Amino acid sequence: MKKTIIAIFALAALASCQSLKEEWQPVFTCDSNLPADFVPYTESNLPGFTGTWSTIKELKALYNGKPVEVTGNVWIKGQVISSDKTGNIYRELYIQDETGGIDLKLGKSSLYSEFSLGQWVYVYCDGLTLGAYNGMPQLGLEADKTTTNDYETSYIDVQAIIDQHVFRGEIKDPLKPYVITEDELKAAIKAGFEGELWGKLVTVEGVSYSNEVFALFYPNSNLPHTSANPENRVFLSDKGTWGIDTWACSKNKFIEYLESGVWDSAEVGSGNTRYGSILGKPSDYLQPGKTLDSFGADAYITYKEIMIKYANSNYVSHYFKLGSTTVQVRTSGVARFSDTKLPSKLYNGRANADITGIMTLYNGSAQLSLIDDPSVSVVVY
Repeated sequence: MKKTIIAIFALAALASCQSLKEEWQPVFTCDSNLPADFVPYTESNLPGFTGTWSTIKELKALYNGKPVEVTGNVWIKGQVISSDKTGNIYRELYIQDETGGIDLKLGKSSLYSEFSLGQWVYVYCDGLTLGAYNGMPQLGLEADKTTTNDYETSYIDVQAIIDQHVFRGEIKDPLKPYVITEDELKAAIKAGFEGELWGKLVTVEGVSYSNEVFALFYPNSNLPHTSANPENRVFLSDKGTWGIDTWACSKNKFIEYLESGVWDSAEVGSGNTRYGSILGKPSDYLQPGKTLDSFGADAYITYKEIMIKYANSNYVSHYFKLGSTTVQVRTSGVARFSDTKLPSKLYNGRANADITGIMTLYNGSAQLSLIDDPSVSVVVY
């Protein structure tokens, strides 16, 4: 967004503490729908529209490895393929045209009550920023330089700014998911940011469970926890399922897993920096100074106790195989189905599944986000 417009609404944006957080958060949902007097925009009444469209693929082509501010009379259009009703998609809206999909960082919850599946959406891109998060294309505002995160864009979370750029059109039938092949998935991974599958509604057929999960926990999420803060990060990876048989973890389920002891061998650290298991204390692992002192009195209790003390809901990525290619299925801890168990036949490797969701890119790997309950999105056979 142009700095002049950002300045006008800066105080309003700062008034919402949610606008400064990029984490999964609880989603407020209700049963409201579009008002009866809703009048959709059409191509003939869009303010400032000159009749020229860019495809989503053409928009993505503007990116060259770093965030870029889109300038000029650039418009894209697409149909809504995401819903936050179940809570697994958070403060984002995905739209898709014939060339691909993209993540619009609208920064609001209950978007399903304003944007229906299949609805046309027109986006005026001038002043917005095209960026990536771990390779995934996103369209939002210029990154907030005052926060310590790895994002190249910020949320468009002020309604007046949203209204200048995002226009709701007619509601059509929801798009059907595109059934992808392993070769298509490999090609998209190889293409990186410009891969044609990213941001699209897809189905992967015949996948098998890999008996492996990935999760990243911040023992005290109130403290810095970026990749530069390995002392406040705990990974579950490279070692089976860690006892996790649910799609994700609510706060209570997270505590239950911790107290059971199945995560006791999990290590504190990030990358090549590892300190020891969560049964150790910050005072055991860290030197006096900023990193140790930042834990305060918590420095003298175990990381496990710290994790229980500051427990939150947490996402989990379960790994599946499409042929020989890995697909992560990521589920938020605040999704309504987060504590739902994976079907036992699938979890135990005795069945395959067809899984539908939005395909995204995460650090060079394919990641699928469910938009509906697993009873709908995951067909086991």
